[in-house]
Amino acid sequence: MRARSALRGTLSGVIFSALVLRLCPPTGHVSDKLVAEDASAPLSRIAIHYAPSADPVALATWRQLFAVLPPSVEVDVEVARAADFDRFTHLIAADGHLERFHPVVVGTTITTWSRDRYAALVDDAGHGSILAPPRLESPTPARAGDARSPYAISQALYHRDPKVADIAFEGGDLAATPSVVFADVNLVARNVGHGDADRAAITHEIHARFAQHLVFVGDALGDVPRHHIMMYMMPIDDHTVAVGDIRAGVRLLGDTPLALDDIETEAARFDRAAAALTAAGFHVLRVPVLVRAGAGSYVTYTNALFDRRGDQRIIYMPTYKLPALDAAGRAFWEAQGFEVHPIDVSAIYHLNGSLGCLVNVLARYGVD
Repeated sequence: MRARSALRGTLSGVIFSALVLRLCPPTGHVSDKLVAEDASAPLSRIAIHYAPSADPVALATWRQLFAVLPPSVEVDVEVARAADFDRFTHLIAADGHLERFHPVVVGTTITTWSRDRYAALVDDAGHGSILAPPRLESPTPARAGDARSPYAISQALYHRDPKVADIAFEGGDLAATPSVVFADVNLVARNVGHGDADRAAITHEIHARFAQHLVFVGDALGDVPRHHIMMYMMPIDDHTVAVGDIRAGVRLLGDTPLALDDIETEAARFDRAAAALTAAGFHVLRVPVLVRAGAGSYVTYTNALFDRRGDQRIIYMPTYKLPALDAAGRAFWEAQGFEVHPIDVSAIYHLNGSLGCLVNVLARYGVD
């Protein structure tokens, strides 16, 4: 009974926080918006990191994606050295449209995860820019090299250094539609030990950087899933959000052997996120998800790449060689009116990321 009361109290706090921040507009005039992740406008430019050492787990995913991505989408390929770009284009030459790829030489070892290195912005006039996190100590040389990625891409595209945020963040900590930017309590936890790490400081910085309205979910670490936000939820548009459903995922998994994290603990986190977003005024839809043992690898159908051509919304959706789950993920998005292009990430998702982690959306056509 005591545990149930505590859960209700935590849930009430999550709901209240999300609701209050949903109604709180940005202060002052801010012209920059976080480039939307949803299918509100067609993709025009994306960035990836190509690291040859990741070929065994990432190359097949790249080949699948670029076989179905429209040729009009420009792709900036960040590499440690020019020879790596030559290798990349040689390996995917059979897929054609090599003119779309542009090398961006970072000058040092990088990982294959491009989404987390920076945030892409667009202002009222449609001009782009890059927002980088402050440089912090990194656990590996490749991660340290990743810190140079936003500088390389900003110089290549805009001939200037990126803007630098006053808080530590990874690109995956944020998701956006044209009108709303989503963040959660994991961003507060990321800033512990790096200056102001309370909720007020984090929300103030987000309001100062982005013109979108802010929806912030969670009061304490563990209220919502402990991962990047699109690993567990995705705004479909300004009014509708897809949130993972652990119990549905477990039912679909059946007897398939896959070590999972504690089901009830994780299910409660997803449920609290769904409840908070519902309280904030969104129509919430649930889509199957699984959290593997260790809580880093997700079988997720929200961490995807979204596009639009005319009135047709498109999803490049990760799949995991889990037939029942993959079919349910596809059925979910088709029910929302999306054209679905499955992209197999089964070789790489165990490294704690999915398709959306591999791609940084830099620009979309027709953004107001």
